[in-house]
Amino acid sequence: MTESEMKKMQQEAVRRAEEMQNRARTVQQQSQPLHHQSEPVAEINTPNTENIQKPPERQNETGGLFETLMKDKERTLILGLILLLMDEKTDNSLILALMYLLI
Repeated sequence: MTESEMKKMQQEAVRRAEEMQNRARTVQQQSQPLHHQSEPVAEINTPNTENIQKPPERQNETGGLFETLMKDKERTLILGLILLLMDEKTDNSLILALMYLLI
């Protein structure tokens, strides 16, 4: 790779970084409210013990865990691959790379 190609690649990277920063600023400015209105302060009331409800009972732990795993199919697939490769005594670097994908 020649020096001029390297400079072109660096300039392109700088241009893309600036473009991403401009997009982020635009999104940030659009998400901020135009007028900062102060909300009225709510009165502090002591809670009435009769109105307090108990939190719902937890579902079966294994059912909840299984449901959570099935929501993200890609993560579930990667976890399955990790378990399979660990059982096969595969190279640890491959297992670590798959774990990195889970982060």
